[in-house]
Amino acid sequence: MLDLSIPRPILKIIKRLKQKGYTTYLVGGCVRDLLLGLDPKDYDIGTTATPREVVSLFPKRAFIIGRRFPIVHVYITKDQYVEVSTFRGKEEYDGKVKENYGTPEEDALRRDLTINALFYDVFSKEIIDYVGGLEDLKKGIIRVIGNPDQRFLNDPVRMLRAIRHTSRLKFNIESMAWEAIIRNSHLIKKVVWERLRDEILKDLMGFWVLDWFRLLQKSGLLYQIYPFYLKMVEEKSLDEKFLRLVLTKLSQDQSLAVEERICLFAYVFLPLIGKTYVPLPFQPVPVFERKELLRLFFSLFFTFRFNRGLFERSMDLLRDVYKGIYFAQKNQPFPKKIRKKTYFHQILKLVSILQDILD
Repeated sequence: MLDLSIPRPILKIIKRLKQKGYTTYLVGGCVRDLLLGLDPKDYDIGTTATPREVVSLFPKRAFIIGRRFPIVHVYITKDQYVEVSTFRGKEEYDGKVKENYGTPEEDALRRDLTINALFYDVFSKEIIDYVGGLEDLKKGIIRVIGNPDQRFLNDPVRMLRAIRHTSRLKFNIESMAWEAIIRNSHLIKKVVWERLRDEILKDLMGFWVLDWFRLLQKSGLLYQIYPFYLKMVEEKSLDEKFLRLVLTKLSQDQSLAVEERICLFAYVFLPLIGKTYVPLPFQPVPVFERKELLRLFFSLFFTFRFNRGLFERSMDLLRDVYKGIYFAQKNQPFPKKIRKKTYFHQILKLVSILQDILD
């Protein structure tokens, strides 16, 4: 029996589903984090109710999202929602059965890692564990559910998730899973760009980004994702010490905004477009051609689709931060044109960070 503190709006949604006879649990990462004493980023609910049945129970505030695997967003405030998903059936039936819904056990067995497949009954206060995740959580082990080679073949993104949770929780990755990642690292190239980009952004936002990058290198995934990396190292155009210091800053400073983190990460790879880390003060004010910025950002993030505004802001920030470094080198004040930018405070912050790292 456990007594985990669950927000009241979440309890009310689960209670409503259970009152109507549906088996309903908290599922996945929120259970893992609660057991580790961490604050869950969000709460996910699993249930035997179908998406249409969930919507019927929460009229006007529940909406079905997605086509392949429909889930329901049940809003608890104007801007906050809880994700409610129907337990899914065996993975081999995907695409063969129109609505591949299943039992809680079938749903657990198709999840990526044992520690992410724990369910919590909020009323009996019991953990439902079909895969040994509780023991792995206690021992600090990252283990793939099922045969790692087959699971990575079915969805290569699982390799990135294994590395993320190993880095985030400072756990040890189980040897069979690790060896399978090394063997199957080439499969990551099959992941659609938007999905791969979003997975990378999740880790760039995290306090574990330095350990994440090291594991990407060690596993070989890094060289599959960024095939230019080894060439840059061989040509000595990439300063790996500088990269390590930037990643350390990203790990330590969680106050940095998304575009600021993207800007700092992209700065490390400026040599890809022929830029030195420190613009030479005796040369004219550095100018970025748009095609140069696009080449750099597409090399690192593959596509702007669904995130164009974010990447446009990040490119503008990088361009002006580089100019800021130039004027700082010359001990000159920033031109009025830069000082009038709405994001000037961000320029100043990143110039200061980069100066500290580059000195």
